[in-house]
Amino acid sequence: MMRANSSSCIRGLTFILTLAVAAPTAPPLAGRALAQYPSPVPVAPPEAPMPGISVSRPRFSADAIVQPGDSGAPEVRIDYRLARSELLFERSPTGYRASYEVRVIFKTAKGKKEVAGDAHTRELRVARYAETQAQGDDIADHLLFGMPQGKYLVEINLTDLNAERTSSTTVPVEVPGIAEGQIWLTDLYLGTVEKNAGSGAVLVPDPSRSFGDELPRFAARGEIVDNRTAGAPDSIYQLSYRIVNELQVSVAHGDTSIVRRGSRTAFLIRPGLGPLEPGSYRFVLELSSPLLPTKGQKKATPIRREKPFTVVPSAASATVDLKTALEVLRYIATDAELTEMDRLRTPEERRAFWEAFWQRRDPLPETPRNEAMEEFYKRVRYADQRFGVGGPGWKTDMGQIYIVYGQPDEIVRNPFRFEGPPEEIWYYYQSRKTFVFVDRDGFGRYELDRDRSRI
Repeated sequence: MMRANSSSCIRGLTFILTLAVAAPTAPPLAGRALAQYPSPVPVAPPEAPMPGISVSRPRFSADAIVQPGDSGAPEVRIDYRLARSELLFERSPTGYRASYEVRVIFKTAKGKKEVAGDAHTRELRVARYAETQAQGDDIADHLLFGMPQGKYLVEINLTDLNAERTSSTTVPVEVPGIAEGQIWLTDLYLGTVEKNAGSGAVLVPDPSRSFGDELPRFAARGEIVDNRTAGAPDSIYQLSYRIVNELQVSVAHGDTSIVRRGSRTAFLIRPGLGPLEPGSYRFVLELSSPLLPTKGQKKATPIRREKPFTVVPSAASATVDLKTALEVLRYIATDAELTEMDRLRTPEERRAFWEAFWQRRDPLPETPRNEAMEEFYKRVRYADQRFGVGGPGWKTDMGQIYIVYGQPDEIVRNPFRFEGPPEEIWYYYQSRKTFVFVDRDGFGRYELDRDRSRI
């Protein structure tokens, strides 16, 4: 018998979800809803914090971008965003006041030795209480640091000075060495295009690099740094981009030509994306012309930059496969919701139901994200990747249990049994549940053994 705990078997994100068992669910297990799914309060932090996103309050997101400074040498720009509702406002003679400190520490990537850092304090004043509760990431700012060539781990700490609480996150960054005469690309900013009355469309960076309904406004911005003398014959740059999903499949691509504008040529790429399935993606950009060999190279190669981002569940992503998006909700829907789902007829009714379903379960409605929805679809994606054998993983017994209950506390695998087929046992200690799965046909299609399970 082989025994392993969940940390070595399943790497799903931990999320405290209070689930009350009801009747059995829809396929693959016969019956009605297996579990009710109230809002998960309190929200537990993920097992492994996502780089650039804090896991405690005040919640904020941050990103590190390398760009040329005024002198031409590279500098690191730290962008951060948070909602003002994350801060504690205190009454003042003129209204309400909040203040926070951002402390940035640069550490060597290998030895984690502190090599640079600085702290900045910001203050916000509003006249009315309603202005302290503005929703969305409405506080956006950045800090600049001149750093020598090297690889760093940047720690960003944000302290609410009124509430006296601090949250933090880290992001990696590599500062390149810039050789004289070299053409190079800056890091990429990912964000959304917004209208600006004075200058037209502008990119608003999103340090969290998480996109949902705003995906059609997704864009990438950067600069081409060209230290050659003016009037070079090849003064038109050729750029191409691809957006790649978790399976390394390109879901969007395009190319563009940009005329050189001095030593620094800015560009903005707007792919015009339609709905994408929730998951992880990479924006890959290549400068294919002109190309100059760098030191140590015999042949010039395209200059490449890439940036990962996440598509989170949203009303737009649900329309990619609305039927599936609704069907999987049967695992966690209440009896009343199951009855309502059976009465849906039009796409408009289904989409409205989907949106209302998740609004009711949003544990933190004052924030732009729905943490319960995001965790649920993370489990669905994991189930598809891990348990799919000849069909979608979310439809399997293992997939259903994982979606409803999350990561088991312990897994026991018995791949070789003289007295029966291979089996896998999942233990959930807090809810006192045990699920026994058996591979009856030997093809990895594990089915729930109800007689031996404690449901």
